[in-house]
Amino acid sequence: MLKFNRKNEFYNRLWVSAIAISIVSFLVVFAYHPWANVLLVLTIGILTGVGVWEYAQLAKAKGIQPATSLMIGVAVLEVLAFYISLAYPQWSKLALMIIVLGFISFFIVHFRKPENALLNVAVEFFGVCYLAIPFSFILAILYPRPELADGRWWLCYLIAVTKITDVGAYIVGKLVGKHPLAPHLSPRKTVEGAIGGFCFAVALSLVFCVIGRTVGWNLSFWDAAWLGMIIGILGQIGDLAESLLKRDASVKDSNRIPGIGGVLDLLDSVLFTSPVVYFFVRSL
Repeated sequence: MLKFNRKNEFYNRLWVSAIAISIVSFLVVFAYHPWANVLLVLTIGILTGVGVWEYAQLAKAKGIQPATSLMIGVAVLEVLAFYISLAYPQWSKLALMIIVLGFISFFIVHFRKPENALLNVAVEFFGVCYLAIPFSFILAILYPRPELADGRWWLCYLIAVTKITDVGAYIVGKLVGKHPLAPHLSPRKTVEGAIGGFCFAVALSLVFCVIGRTVGWNLSFWDAAWLGMIIGILGQIGDLAESLLKRDASVKDSNRIPGIGGVLDLLDSVLFTSPVVYFFVRSL
């Protein structure tokens, strides 16, 4: 019965992932059309809000009572403000203003009930930063400065290389994995799988380097190599980081979305790799 359930879970994840990839691919292809632009920004905002809600539920499972609605509001506003600062340079300080006002509001909301305020404020501010900043970077990668190459290639690169790390780790771990990587966090992950994921990430990054030259998307061999290495490492750290939060809260999945578990389960590795690609693109 357990084997049957795992097989069903695998096929559910496969179907849901295929649908999600199709929708995202459609939006990304038309990302520079006004209507798709709005849909993408709203989608990122919704994902941010759901992710913050899932994080708040993990905190509540630990007996902490964060101001969930306020967290969601600040996080979504931060993502939207970051996008506005990209589209309208005269509003470049808006994102910083929102995060500062949000930080202050986390204190104000606990003035009437100061019990555990130190813990609650820390949990709330960290939760917003954990989700809102990486999601903001995703938008910045998609819509870089006009003089840079098409941001859609960079976003595809980020997602593909990050996710191939997970795929490579799963395949290699399944085939030859023997030594546990982090048994207290994720018993099925192995050292061999981690090495496999790392190698897959570097290999796909180099493939992007070769293919990109045919479409005018220039990524040098050495940049592709070291970016692939960093993504191959940080992607797996991001996965383990979310497992750490879940294990501490004693939950299996961050949500009950059929086929994927939750937004945190789906994008945990991207939260750690998007800043790397963002800063690289900004340095060009």
